[in-house]
Amino acid sequence: MATTTNYGWTTPDDTALVKDGAAAIRTLGSSVDTTTKNLNPETTLGDLSFRSSTSNVNTRIPIGSSGQHLTVVAGVPAWSTASDQTPLTTKGDLFTFSTLDARLAVGTNTHVLTADSAEATGLKWAAPASGGMTVIASGNLSGSSVDLTTISQDYKNLQLILRDFYATNVALTRIRVNNNSTSNNYRQIGSFSSAPNYNTADTAWYISDQANVQDNTSAGNHCVFNIFDYANTTTKTIIQTVFGYNYSSGASSVGTIAGYWITVDNIDQINIAPTSGTWSGGSYVLYGVK
Repeated sequence: MATTTNYGWTTPDDTALVKDGAAAIRTLGSSVDTTTKNLNPETTLGDLSFRSSTSNVNTRIPIGSSGQHLTVVAGVPAWSTASDQTPLTTKGDLFTFSTLDARLAVGTNTHVLTADSAEATGLKWAAPASGGMTVIASGNLSGSSVDLTTISQDYKNLQLILRDFYATNVALTRIRVNNNSTSNNYRQIGSFSSAPNYNTADTAWYISDQANVQDNTSAGNHCVFNIFDYANTTTKTIIQTVFGYNYSSGASSVGTIAGYWITVDNIDQINIAPTSGTWSGGSYVLYGVK
């Protein structure tokens, strides 16, 4: 008996005498039915099939679950749950990654997204770094001097404000940094409403043209010191001063001073003192400026 080329179905030879044609047709039909079924093993809506290792026999893959995708496992197709499905569940979530896809829940109102290597995803929501001005120290002026020590180095600039200050003696107001009183270490040039410009180098910064003195009997003197880039250890420190004060004669003056500290170092201490006597009144506040 002859067989077909592809599926090996049995058929009569070209020269054979068919004695029972019905039986031959039935045999061929059964072979066709068996082969067709092997090639189409699907039984349920959504089933897929693939060629198996057995010739002319396919294997059925039942339909997968919702959200699964078709992949290859051990060399054959298979349904699998995606490991990189979106983890987002809530309004404002962010799609991030640790060792796999990860959800970062939306942060608190006004918080900002911040890099943080300690977090699994390398990110976190956090309150923004404080800007503006922060009070570092404040108090009343008393005694022969006020020393502000261990000043934080976390700011860009410093602003020192003196209000209503005066001393027991008619005296100048002196500012030194890092307890440094080296001669000619403080350079400044000023302009005043009551006196000509002046230029000096001394052992401190002064609120004065050094030709006039501040009233020792009443408050009313005010001053603002701006000390720039104070934590820098590679350049000289620049200072700007704006002030208003009373003379012992009853007159008053306003002016500005610009100068620098000739030493190349950071500043972590400020000394506020009258050049003689002790403080009779006044207050100070030191700000760190971002």
